[in-house]
Amino acid sequence: MKNRLLGIHMIVQNEEHHLPRCFDSLKYISTECFITDTGSSDRTPEIARTYGATVLHACWQDDFAHARNISLPLASTEWVLCLDADEYVTQGLEELLNYLPKVHKSISRLRITIENRYGEGVEERVISQPVRLFRAHQGYRYKGRIHEQLVRSGPSQEVAGDMDKSETCTGEQSQLIETEPLAPLCLVHDGYLASTIAQEHKPRRNLKLIERELADEPAQPFHLYNLGVTYCQLGEVEKAIEAFSESLHLTELLAPYRPTLVRDYAKTLVGSERYNEAHAILAVERQRYPSYADLHLLYGETLELQGLEERAYQSYARATDCRERTDRVGQSNGGSMLDASYVTEAGSNSYRAYTAMARLAQKRRFYKESAHLYGLALDSMFTYAPAWAGLADVLQHSGETDENIAETLLARCRGIEKSGHGDSICGEMPHSYAVTNEDHLVKVIYVLTGCGAYEQALKILDTDACTARIHVADQIHWMLCANRVSEALQLAEEHWSVGCVYEVNLLAEHRMDWGLACWANGLRLSEAFLATTLPQEKNVWKVMDRLLDQLSKEPRSMEPASQEQKLIQWGPQAEMVAEKVVQQAVKTGQLTLAEQLHELRAMMMCDHWGTTLTRRRKFASLLYRHGYTMVAANILIQYMTESELDAEGLFWLGETLYAKGHNDQALSLFEQALEREPDMWQARVGAAVCYMRLAMEAIRQELVRSPSSGVLAAQHNALEQRLRTTEGMPWRTLFHAKERRNQLASGTNFPMHDREG
Repeated sequence: MKNRLLGIHMIVQNEEHHLPRCFDSLKYISTECFITDTGSSDRTPEIARTYGATVLHACWQDDFAHARNISLPLASTEWVLCLDADEYVTQGLEELLNYLPKVHKSISRLRITIENRYGEGVEERVISQPVRLFRAHQGYRYKGRIHEQLVRSGPSQEVAGDMDKSETCTGEQSQLIETEPLAPLCLVHDGYLASTIAQEHKPRRNLKLIERELADEPAQPFHLYNLGVTYCQLGEVEKAIEAFSESLHLTELLAPYRPTLVRDYAKTLVGSERYNEAHAILAVERQRYPSYADLHLLYGETLELQGLEERAYQSYARATDCRERTDRVGQSNGGSMLDASYVTEAGSNSYRAYTAMARLAQKRRFYKESAHLYGLALDSMFTYAPAWAGLADVLQHSGETDENIAETLLARCRGIEKSGHGDSICGEMPHSYAVTNEDHLVKVIYVLTGCGAYEQALKILDTDACTARIHVADQIHWMLCANRVSEALQLAEEHWSVGCVYEVNLLAEHRMDWGLACWANGLRLSEAFLATTLPQEKNVWKVMDRLLDQLSKEPRSMEPASQEQKLIQWGPQAEMVAEKVVQQAVKTGQLTLAEQLHELRAMMMCDHWGTTLTRRRKFASLLYRHGYTMVAANILIQYMTESELDAEGLFWLGETLYAKGHNDQALSLFEQALEREPDMWQARVGAAVCYMRLAMEAIRQELVRSPSSGVLAAQHNALEQRLRTTEGMPWRTLFHAKERRNQLASGTNFPMHDREG
């Protein structure tokens, strides 16, 4: 017998893929369900009936509220729960059935929690708490063609309903009203994943309806806000900013959607690098909504990008304070968490903020503090990949051995707190890899390879039975990076031979690793390898293979391009394959091979690929981006002695010299870069930093002669503050652990290897 407490009401159209999941999440209760179908051409109505739903057919009139209202008069239950087909219950259904009979008669609306997914990661969610539950036959109905809002007949005010849900700009209204407690029900909504949007053209449909609403009510701020949301989804960012700006100007301070409008507007400005505008808005609005963690997080990001790192750190810390505030408010309100109903990105008040703080601490070389903050982030969200990568990175940056890095990560997986010893961040760890959960061990292995600790990751693999959980392509790639080339080739031949039919269609990156393993062992490409290449690529691989073999036997007698080479030289496929193979060789640390292949690629392209100097410059660019700064610098210096270096090359040389403390030489190079490219802001900031450092050094020398000069001391302090701000701007090339391992490489015979201390 169906219960008379709770009924489900939905509007649908062509939802045969989503509907079963939604109904299955409700299968533990027997309840009344009305499905208003607005013209499905698939099996949606039949599926609904198999689940016992009453299907109502209606013509679609470009009006969500009209469709939503059709079933409301038919409700025979006390409460109505409005759902969408692309939503499903994750928890709280049984608790809700126990909760509803206890709700005071004066309360007729309830909020629920919805996790709006915008990506595949567990943390890629935006949390909202809209009104979705209300008492039937109490005068409630929906209003609005799109982003319909729940209203009540008579003097009652409009009630928060649904707005749009998207990745960048999410718009679920939230209203902080005492008579709208938070019910225990939790849903997941994934209808606005990027892939779903592309398939279903929802933003275009929404744009049409919003424009009709604005035609009826010009300059209505709520519609303007949703117009901005839709423009964000369509990638028309400037139009979105214009709509958000107008909406914010017109929206009343107490409008329930206003905090979310501020969030989305500021986020769009930051994404468009309009930091000054974002700063001006957030500096005011975060004071209006002091418990809105997203605004503090965005403000911190804006400050950081402006070089104001100390203030950014404080703003990130304030975001974490919102968590404690929310907990206190929730407890004081009997768990209703009324102050927590802002639309918020998951982790804004915890792991995202802690990770941002950890990143800044690491930049200031406060390694212990950084590691601690990354740990707090992982305590909040164990699967948060940026925190795992950050923790491994800061441990490597602080000088920890790869073995200690591995043990720190494993200890966190085991949930055992280790006491530190001496100056070591992670302390002395026992040499044991035993963990209770195989998934955790796999995670640690991938984090280690992510920070370039390939040998350590392979060591764990060699001693553990989780090898089957690691894709063979990853193992081969790691072996190449660790310069275990014979093992890499053996594994590739075992798993990717012609006999393994299911592996014939290898991904391009995997095929390149196999080919590099052959060449790194001094061998020609095998027939098994060539059998797996795509027909349009086979000749390219054959030519590279033959030329490389000729180069190894007679390095000084390379012949001009053969007729076969000339036949493929103009093909874009040939150029693309050759370029990607060189990039993969650098990525795996096979620099000798990379240099040879780079020269062969030039031969294949004949004289249409520039002079020898130009080719060397391009190779230096590739090396620099992968962290081989000294090797690249030597090439660039050689280039300068014979030709004129471009702005990018001059900047990289200047950056390399700046890192070594040669401020005057770095300044000269930054200025030369600006002569060639006046709009190169990174070089402009670099020059400013060098000027300030040189000025500070001059003042320090004067202070030695006149130590009591208060004017000089004040000038030094002022310059130091300006330097800290300017240095904090993201002008330098960002290198992580994997690239830092390569920075000491001094020659092309250097294979990327694991630093043991």
